[in-house]
Amino acid sequence: MDTRPQCEFPWLTRLAQRWYDRHTFASSDLPDPSALADQKRQLATSVSVVLPALNEGATIGPICKTITTELMQERPLVDELIVIDGGSTDDTARSARAGGALVVHADDLIPEVPRVPGKGESLWRSLSIASGDIVVWIDADIRNFGPHFVSRLIAPLICDEAVSFVKAFYRRPLAQGDALLPGGGGRVTELLARPLLNTLFPELGGLLQPLSGEYAGRRDVLMQLPFFTGYSVEVGLLIDLLDLVGLEGIAQVDLEERVHRNRPLDELGPMAHAIGKTLLLRADQWGRIRTDNDLAGQPLLLPSADGRLELREIKELERPPLSLLRTSLEAMRIEPAAASSDGIALPL
Repeated sequence: MDTRPQCEFPWLTRLAQRWYDRHTFASSDLPDPSALADQKRQLATSVSVVLPALNEGATIGPICKTITTELMQERPLVDELIVIDGGSTDDTARSARAGGALVVHADDLIPEVPRVPGKGESLWRSLSIASGDIVVWIDADIRNFGPHFVSRLIAPLICDEAVSFVKAFYRRPLAQGDALLPGGGGRVTELLARPLLNTLFPELGGLLQPLSGEYAGRRDVLMQLPFFTGYSVEVGLLIDLLDLVGLEGIAQVDLEERVHRNRPLDELGPMAHAIGKTLLLRADQWGRIRTDNDLAGQPLLLPSADGRLELREIKELERPPLSLLRTSLEAMRIEPAAASSDGIALPL
């Protein structure tokens, strides 16, 4: 008796398995940072590292200092380091500048488009100022940051011109006070994102950390992608990259372990809701599910402090690809500004 799982499109799952074998890189598969710097110089490739940040004063200074010292001064792997401040009220900006980063407020980028809150919004706007051929995005709350968080992400892009985008994966311990519980992190990833991706986009099933906040891509490719403004930016990018460059243009690298500020459980529900909505939306647009109802637009019901149910509208905008921004602005009959309010030229 054949006991193998049956599915309508088994070749998509096999595609993910083959992709995993060819496009998953451990540290031993990659050149060391010095050799990588030599390859980068020979290719005349430039690298921008961007950190979106909101009240990350406790961790952002050491991250920036490590990048500046070890990847800019000791070896020329990174050409510019930019922090996009989403409106911090702590010492995030001061700490980042002390670490050697250029700090830009998100409001000062693409000022002709009103800003909405969200990490994806900051990433989208950062493409208007990051000038590197390769753009690396790193979350600003990492407590165990090392230079390999950057060097390993850019390695496949420098070593293989067919790769357009590289995603990080790692072990994610769960912090409880001063203790770390091994394997307890990534709750939304394991309970929602990976199961839904495997169901709706099985060819992406080989990605171990689809929601990881550390990834790198070729700027000319990133400029062609739409960006969701909030929690679902990562899954949106992966699905749209699958359409734009295919699986062969995507790789993943092992960063070993990532320790960061874990979110409390009451913040994970809205995050999961937003990610689930985007997955359903894209699956419907791709024709992989069909519904006559706007299921992806439904609000989230959450228990409130008084024991009642609170209706929470969780909406994310979908920003157009930066390469089409000027056309989009003209269509909206908005005259684009030539520079930001503090004089920073926007290389669109």
